Amino acid sequence: MGQDKSELTYHQKPQRDHLTDLLKPYCDTVYWSVNASQAASLSDAGQPLIVDAFDNLVGPLNGIMSAFQTVPDTAWLAVACDMPFLTAESLDVLVHGRDVTKNATCFYDSDGRFPEPLLCIWEPSFWPILQQSYTDGAYSPRRILMLNDIHLLTAPSIRELTNINDAATRARLGL
Repeated sequence: MGQDKSELTYHQKPQRDHLTDLLKPYCDTVYWSVNASQAASLSDAGQPLIVDAFDNLVGPLNGIMSAFQTVPDTAWLAVACDMPFLTAESLDVLVHGRDVTKNATCFYDSDGRFPEPLLCIWEPSFWPILQQSYTDGAYSPRRILMLNDIHLLTAPSIRELTNINDAATRARLGL
């Protein structure tokens, strides 16, 4: 994208602020997952941060694992900052469809074939699995989900799972 996707404005405010407001009814605390340089610039944001704790790990698995390292005995609702169409409707379906007997609850991705790791509830039982995956050199959250006992749901709207990862996609979607 060439810039921090959480700072893009889709709903008259930065996406991270929009998502924080959207997630507050579902979470005791909403954290922003950030890297070290983001943390330095956000130190006065008044928002709880989880700073990437794994120096040699790039990507979303770092945020998920850093969250568990911060509070290992809680479930984590992970939401990507690049899903501007996400609404409470999908969050309601995810939260009410949660199966705590599984390691995670998530939607099928926008293709309807694989788990969507960045709109997912990761249960505390997944923490040791993630640690082992990391040790084994497996860094793809989607692949890790596929290899484990999870609960998959169909999203009420595939559009809500749309990721905006580049300027061309953003322009094509009129955002």
